Amino acid sequence: MKKIFFISITLLIVSFSNYADTWIKKADVPGYPKGGAVGFAINGKGYIGTGGDFNELWEYDPTADVWTQKANLPGEGRHYAAGFAIGNKGYLGTGGSGYIPLGDFWEYDPDSNIWMQKADFGGPKRLDAFGFSIGTKGYIGCGDNGVLPKQDFWEYDPATDSWTQKADYGGGKI
Repeated sequence: MKKIFFISITLLIVSFSNYADTWIKKADVPGYPKGGAVGFAINGKGYIGTGGDFNELWEYDPTADVWTQKANLPGEGRHYAAGFAIGNKGYLGTGGSGYIPLGDFWEYDPDSNIWMQKADFGGPKRLDAFGFSIGTKGYIGCGDNGVLPKQDFWEYDPATDSWTQKADYGGGKI
């Protein structure tokens, strides 16, 4: 037993030492603190927007370690929105203004630095939802309406600017 235990600990230590990472400080996001901000990535650049009821959008260029302010979201400033990228466009929606849930949805084009309002989110208004994309579709699910948690899940198709409800998230309320 002792040999097996010793070998297990040694393998565990070797595994951790082979994957040790080092954090390197990069440029801070300018402006006010962005509590509850949303982010997405397009063509190797990161975008952080909204948060703390602001409607700002910032682009991060990791090669130059520089943040550049982009066009403000024309919609209401918000926190705890959901976002994702599909192709060369970023998408942002839902979230809350104060404790009021929102359901609007926006597309950002970094080439023209323009926001365009799209079809409102398909489900009930919410904040704290999560978003991601797979291929040519985006997904937003869960979150809450400021009081009650949600488990519904929605697919966005930018080709038709439409939402389709999918199976509810089955892992319990998050």
